[in-house]
Amino acid sequence: MTARRTLLAFLAFVISATAAAAQAPSGEAVYTRRCAACHDKPADGRTPAVNTLRAMTATRILRTLDFGAMMTIAYQLRRDERDAVASFLGKPGGDAPPSAAAFCGDRSVAIDVGTAPVWNGWSPTRDNARFAPATLAGLPADQVSRLKLKWAFGFDGDISAFSQPTVIGKQVFIGSAGGVVHALRADTGCLQWTFQANGPIRSALVAAPSDGKPLLLFGDLTGWFYALDASTGQQVWRKRPDEHEAVRLSAPPVVHDGIAYIGVASWEESRSLNPEYPCCNFRGSVVAMRVRDGSIVWKTHTIPTPAAPTGKTSAGTPTLGP
Repeated sequence: MTARRTLLAFLAFVISATAAAAQAPSGEAVYTRRCAACHDKPADGRTPAVNTLRAMTATRILRTLDFGAMMTIAYQLRRDERDAVASFLGKPGGDAPPSAAAFCGDRSVAIDVGTAPVWNGWSPTRDNARFAPATLAGLPADQVSRLKLKWAFGFDGDISAFSQPTVIGKQVFIGSAGGVVHALRADTGCLQWTFQANGPIRSALVAAPSDGKPLLLFGDLTGWFYALDASTGQQVWRKRPDEHEAVRLSAPPVVHDGIAYIGVASWEESRSLNPEYPCCNFRGSVVAMRVRDGSIVWKTHTIPTPAAPTGKTSAGTPTLGP
């Protein structure tokens, strides 16, 4: 009977926690509880006042919370809480698009699906050596010291860059911390198209053919996985390989025979900074998805059993673990 009561109590807690999570958080409440102490009356000369925040767009504030200067403070907030407080503080609308001068005169992207990429994803070879031989690089090692900068491209509004480019012919494809995928001409660095993802892009983009056209496959740090038409930048499909709210996709997929194999991670452990959060029940997984439509072929959890109660936090919130 004791074991049964414990199980029923745990199930009741899970149901109530799920119901609470389903309710949209109040941005004003999140700000009052987590942000007001610093931003209502900033005293260090570096923290922006609330009126300064209100002059920003909600998109820019959310970017700062997701992977900008406020990232370490926002770790303990769920994504919907960050979204709510950004919407409460910021002006509607997104960031301004790149200036017309940043784009190529001819924005067309011509890719032969039979052309082997020069560098595709994290490494050009399956052994992940991240090595480019002279035949691939087009120059021997002793000429590297004589290389000169031809062009540079800045990611507007970002303070870091960590997505690795994929190069196919004269095309460069790369993501940004602001969640923007850029198609650039390799010879000039001018833009051909951009695509705005839901969250920061840390992984490399992987090019793979599907139904006669080249697709770009990648994940973002809010748990979405995408397939874009590399020629146009149009979204072909978008899926979440896991529904946990703290999912982050930080590694590029491996693609073989029409299947993308994706490692699914999270940053739920950072939620443990909040004693009111029932941490942690994320299990990790490897997911196989069809390149043509994102349908799941199989999914294997790296922690085979669901989380169970392990104790309580200082606030009395149950803690969970494998």
